[in-house]
Amino acid sequence: MYETIHCVALRLVKHNDASSILTAWSAERGRVAVGIPAGGGREARRLRALATPLALMEGVVVSRPGHEVLRLRDMRPWVVTSSVRSHPVKAAVALFLADVLEGVLRTATADERLSRFVFDAVQLLDGLAQPAAVANFHLWFLRALATFTGIAPDYGSWQQGRVFDMAEGVFRATPPVHGRYLEPQEAGAVHILGRLTPANMGRLRMNRDARRRLLEGILEYYSLHGVLPGGASRSLEVLRTLF
Repeated sequence: MYETIHCVALRLVKHNDASSILTAWSAERGRVAVGIPAGGGREARRLRALATPLALMEGVVVSRPGHEVLRLRDMRPWVVTSSVRSHPVKAAVALFLADVLEGVLRTATADERLSRFVFDAVQLLDGLAQPAAVANFHLWFLRALATFTGIAPDYGSWQQGRVFDMAEGVFRATPPVHGRYLEPQEAGAVHILGRLTPANMGRLRMNRDARRRLLEGILEYYSLHGVLPGGASRSLEVLRTLF
């Protein structure tokens, strides 16, 4: 059965001498695995070059009963996001976020709102010009993604001096007995994160240490809530060298 899919590339892994497997998130099917030729021919090289992290692609695939991997008939750029691939910092951000999404988006079920968010976010990253906005983009993305995974903190419970309960996702006047919480200064950073938007992300100024600690806190929060149990170790160190 032939089917056209619109997807974002997450991870390409060599399967054997003849093929690689592309993990992607598609508007039509949710998470999909697509077979990509691994040979040295022109078409195989074109497809591998196309399937870079967070590349937006349109393709024709063949689904076969009893086979989880879709067979590829054709693949081409859907929306061209050239700076995500060519800009070294944006490429590192894309690699990290593709790594996160590959771990978070584990269901083969289409989700229109989630797909629209991811596709629009990639195009937003492509169009960013301010270095500060690029540096803060992954923080905003992870904050927004938490809404779609059902673990978004209750930012409305924040008040100056409160701690942040990591297990319950709320701000509290006193530390919870389970001990998984952030002190008021770090809780304030969570509050600021909740106010981050595409319109203001370029105005948020943080030093390298503050940005690193905030990112580690977000990843710990994701892991604590079972959304990203394996972390994002493949690309996290690359990001740490930049921001």
